[in-house]
Amino acid sequence: MGTIEQRGTNSWRVGERLPTEQGRGWIRRTLTFPSTMSQAEQRHAAEVELARLKIEIDEGLAIRQQELTVRALAEIWLTEHVDPNCKATTAATYRALLNGRILPAIGDIPISKLKPIDLQHMFTELHAAPKRTTALPPDQRRRAADRSRPAAPEATLSDRTVRHIYDTLNYMFNKGVRWKLIHRNPLQDVDRPRARRKKVRSLDDDQAVDLLRKLEGEELPFRCAVLLALLCGLRLSEVGGLRLSDVDWEHSAINVTQALHYVPAVGNYMDTPKSEAGERVVTLPQGMMDLLAEVRRYQEEMAFLLEDRWKGDGRIVTAWDGRPLHHDTPSKAFRSFAERNGFEGVRFHDLRHTHASILLANNLDVVAVAARIGHESPETTLRNYAHALQRRDRESADAMQQLLDRAGDTTKKAPNPGDNFGDT
Repeated sequence: MGTIEQRGTNSWRVGERLPTEQGRGWIRRTLTFPSTMSQAEQRHAAEVELARLKIEIDEGLAIRQQELTVRALAEIWLTEHVDPNCKATTAATYRALLNGRILPAIGDIPISKLKPIDLQHMFTELHAAPKRTTALPPDQRRRAADRSRPAAPEATLSDRTVRHIYDTLNYMFNKGVRWKLIHRNPLQDVDRPRARRKKVRSLDDDQAVDLLRKLEGEELPFRCAVLLALLCGLRLSEVGGLRLSDVDWEHSAINVTQALHYVPAVGNYMDTPKSEAGERVVTLPQGMMDLLAEVRRYQEEMAFLLEDRWKGDGRIVTAWDGRPLHHDTPSKAFRSFAERNGFEGVRFHDLRHTHASILLANNLDVVAVAARIGHESPETTLRNYAHALQRRDRESADAMQQLLDRAGDTTKKAPNPGDNFGDT
């Protein structure tokens, strides 16, 4: 005999005793309904759920749902959904979050026994958890003369990382519900962690000009990598995947169709850009075309001089002998360049931000900018680069001032003594 209990205004619990041959005890499910449902409607929905539970127990499905652990669902989700449908970099990120943060905390707990407070406690602890990195700490990266500075305090996980962990777990649980492996998503009663959007960092026009001047004298492949990001808005992975065959010499453009990615288990590998919108044609300024022509001449000369020692495969940004670079080499080289030239803290990816910000600040259409930098929608561009529109806002204020000037600027006229504006 099943039971139905009302546990709150919009909360109910249904239960069914297990048959003797399947073990002892009960299987219970808690149901939460929207406040718009009447009590009679909620009662009817609970009765339907109880009937479904009885059928699932008879078929053995409820027992399997009751025993499935977070770790077991994770393995099914990774094998059946993530690996066949996601990029290797995305799959590696999911695995890192699961193996590094989620499974050590709740991996062996049956999902049916996960309580909202257990999950909330996990996220609270994650906010205080230290970051994990293979990079040397900043005090060890400094020059010997600077090592007397005190080391920075140990950093904890960012709010965005904790939210990413929540989203990964929520994605997996929802898929488990759709596959009927679990009855409900235990995260539905846990608030998504709050995370403020990270502010985009970009150079202004004067800083960009200064950077361009200081690039003179740097090695050709490095200059080319920096300018592909700054003048063309390419991502680091897109810079690494670009080949001379992608250059349209007649129409001064490049065809972005590949990107250089990296995951530890595979190493460097070529794949499509981050999204479908990332596959695009980007028109280049003449100065960029001149630099690409210089790269082509350099590679032809080096291939002739080195003969079989030339390792080039047509990529634009390479080592001196044509060997493909590690995906992160241009970024590391730029970090060193930035620290030497007064741009400390500016990352390689900030060059792409600078490209988009300067275009928007100079009144280029947001749809055109989104297409140029490979965003899937203009809304993404506006959300990321709203700060770049401040110059337009200044121009709006100037336009309003022109109206005041034409009217004699009524804001400067003294009121008449007899005026009682606002009196009733």
